Formats: sequence, C-alpha cells, structure tokens
Amino acid sequence: MKKSLWIIAIAAALGVEVAQAQCTPATPEQNADYEKVVNALQNQFKNHPPTGDWRIFDERSSLGKLQLSDEYGKIFRVCDDRYDLVWQRAGAAQQQKARADSSTAIGDTLTQQQHSMVMSTDSIYQKANVSAEAQSTVDINVEMNVSNYRLQEPLSNRIMASSKNITVKGAPMALQVTLKPDQSGVTPRPETVVFLGNWKNNLRTDSENNKLYHYSYSKGGSMIENLVITIKGPLDMANSIVQKVDWQALAKTLNR
Repeated sequence: MKKSLWIIAIAAALGVEVAQAQCTPATPEQNADYEKVVNALQNQFKNHPPTGDWRIFDERSSLGKLQLSDEYGKIFRVCDDRYDLVWQRAGAAQQQKARADSSTAIGDTLTQQQHSMVMSTDSIYQKANVSAEAQSTVDINVEMNVSNYRLQEPLSNRIMASSKNITVKGAPMALQVTLKPDQSGVTPRPETVVFLGNWKNNLRTDSENNKLYHYSYSKGGSMIENLVITIKGPLDMANSIVQKVDWQALAKTLNR
C-alpha cells in the first residue's frame, strides 16, 4: 500500500512539472500585445450586453500574470492566454445572492443547521430550474492562438447535435452549434462561435470522427494570431451581442 501511495505521489509531482513546463512567462512585449487584445475585448463585450436587463456577473483575464503556451493542438490548454466574461439577468443574480445569503444564515448555529434543508433545496433548485437559469446567463469565452477548433470532443462528453455556418461581418468564419445532452441528461446551452484570424473554412473529420476546423498560421505562433470567441446562451441573446460587436476592430488587434 505504501509503495502504491509513493508511486501516486511521484506521478502527481511529475504531472505538475509537466504542466508547468508547458507554460512560459510572457515577455513585456507579449504582455503588451495581450493587454491590447484584452482591452479591445473588454471594450466590445462589456459595453455591448445582450438586449434586456443584464449585469456583469464575472470577468476573468490574465493581465499582469500571463503564462503562454505553445502546445498548439493539445486538448487541454494549461496556460492563461484567454478571456472570459459572464452576463446574468438582474433577477437571476438577485436569486443567486439570496440563496448564498440563506445558506450562510442557516449555517450560523448548530440548531438551525439541524432543522435545515438547505442542501436538498439547493439540489432541487439546480434540477428544477436548470433550463430557466440557462436562459438567464450568457458566457463569453475567448481562446487565443488555437490550432484546431473541435465541434465535438468525446473525451469530455461534448457531443455535437448539429452545426451551421452563419455570416458575421468582419469575421472569416462563424458557427451556431447545438450539443447533445450530457451524461446527467442536461442539454447544454447552444453556442455561437466567431473566429478571427487566418482560419481555413474547411471542415474535416479526423480518425475518431471528430469534426475539426483547421487554422493556418502565418507567423508560426507569434502573439496573438487568432481568437475563438464562444458565446454560450440563448441564440437570440447571442445574436444581439454579435450584431453589436465591432468584429473588424477586434481583428485589427491581431498580429499580422
């Protein structure tokens, strides 16, 4: 048993070293390039919410702590060359805060906790209202320097139901993607995906029947050559964002 634990510990340590080895600290020039792109993304997406009563729920970037990866084509990207923004309807944000406040209050005393059903209530909420909550949240995920965009990834149980090309002014390629339900039976939100950079608009299939769009590098992976912007949310909400964003302005931030 002890020997097995040592083997697991050594493997875990090696795994950390490998993950770290894939990341390289950014130079000042690369940080400046990244900051230019992130500032442009913030200017477009934070200033152009979906139509309706929406507020920013979360925003993440790596300004000031960027770690670069040149492991193009890998399934998992362990470094931080990306940007994420979450919009949420005001009502949904208030409900989420109320649930968090309720959980905190119920846990204040042992007596309250004994008579509490907070865990099951929260579980019921997730089961009963997953569809309603999906209608009230829009995630914008931006990946940078992507070599292959996968329409489906069986290893992570991301299986495409259908996809179609759409036209977005200023972008060489854009898609609307619907996915099949996951293992728990929950249907993922549809995805609107906009590609900026020198993408080849040629769908191909690999040996495992994964659908791939291939990217053609013009500068061998220099900062920053392409963006894959995925908007997860109702298609009408995603479309309102797509129509408001100046995609040509975003494209101009990319290195040529």
